[in-house]
Amino acid sequence: MWASFKHKLLLAMSLFKPDAEQTLQNTLDAAKSIAARLITAKTLLAEHHATAMELARDNADDATLDEAESKIRAAQIRVDTLSATLTETDQQILQLEQELVAVGGKKQREAAAFEIEKTAEGFASAAADAVTSLDALALHTEAMARFLPDAAGLHSFASRAKAELPGSIEMLLMLARNYTDAVLAGHNKPTLPAPEAPAPMQTQPAPTGCAFTVSDVAWVDAAATTQAPGPCFDIDLPPETATLALRQKHLPCASEIGAGFLKSG
Repeated sequence: MWASFKHKLLLAMSLFKPDAEQTLQNTLDAAKSIAARLITAKTLLAEHHATAMELARDNADDATLDEAESKIRAAQIRVDTLSATLTETDQQILQLEQELVAVGGKKQREAAAFEIEKTAEGFASAAADAVTSLDALALHTEAMARFLPDAAGLHSFASRAKAELPGSIEMLLMLARNYTDAVLAGHNKPTLPAPEAPAPMQTQPAPTGCAFTVSDVAWVDAAATTQAPGPCFDIDLPPETATLALRQKHLPCASEIGAGFLKSG
């Protein structure tokens, strides 16, 4: 069912050039070296021009000027050669960077496609097990329904599910294949949606008991804060604390009810 996809994935992965980054780095290093040589060549050309002009001002003979001008021409040729080479190298760098981006995108799409394949294969395996289990369930509920009428409803459900599941399974597998093809072709996003974060657990407030104080009392609550309300207050205490206070006569106008809860006495 998934053989054609696996072949396509392996073919796409074989197109990835593992030395693309190294090639780009080598070209960048070459560009830096050429740029440095070009600066030196331009400096030398300027020096040769200055030397030739100084010789001309000093009325140097033709042979001396010829030699100076020959050095200018050689230096100019070197500058032109290095300039052209640097321009070509910069174009190569741009092309390599574009290829590297394309290769990175291809690799990301291949990883997403592989993840889809793993998910679909797990689904296909679980679905096959479910169909097999439904076959057995339908068989046994049919037998039970002969003497237990209550089994007829479950038998009807198992029979319908057994008939409907294969078509639904094949439809989902086809959609997964189409989604994979679209990812590899660049029509779908190369990243799969992240699973939703689980909902935060709702913590239940700690149980409390209500009492009425007739004297100064103090206790440490669950937040490690000392509470000291003074007399003539309705207070909420943890059941254990309230029960202990009642037994030690710290709450003389309270009586015990239920599992450690208090009420005004």
